[in-house]
Amino acid sequence: MQLGLAAMGIGLAIIFLIVWIVGAFFLWLALKMVDVPEEKRGFGSVMITTLINGILNMIPIIGCIIAWWVIKVRHTDTWGKAIAAWILSVIIPVLIAVGIILAAGLTMPFFAPGP
Repeated sequence: MQLGLAAMGIGLAIIFLIVWIVGAFFLWLALKMVDVPEEKRGFGSVMITTLINGILNMIPIIGCIIAWWVIKVRHTDTWGKAIAAWILSVIIPVLIAVGIILAAGLTMPFFAPGP
C-alpha cells in the first residue's frame, strides 16, 4: 500500500514538472511573439513567472489581473504586451491540440450522421 502511494506521488511530481515546463515554453514563445527583448525573457525567469501565475490563477477574477501584472513587471513594459502574451500562451497550445485532433481524425464520433 505504501509503495503505491509513493509511486503515485512520484507520478504526480513528474506530471507537475512536465506541465510546468510546457507552460513555461508556451509563455516564452508568446513573449517572443510580442517582441519582448531577449534579456527579459530568459527561460528560467519565464519558469518562475509560470509558477507564480499558476498559483495566482487559482484566485477567481482578480488572479488573472494579478497574473497580467506579474508578466508586465517581470518581462514587459506595457500592459498590452503582458495581456497579449498571456492570451497567446493559452491560445497556442489549444490550437495545436485542435490541429492534432483534426489531423488524427478523432472528431468523427462528434459528426455522426443524423437519424
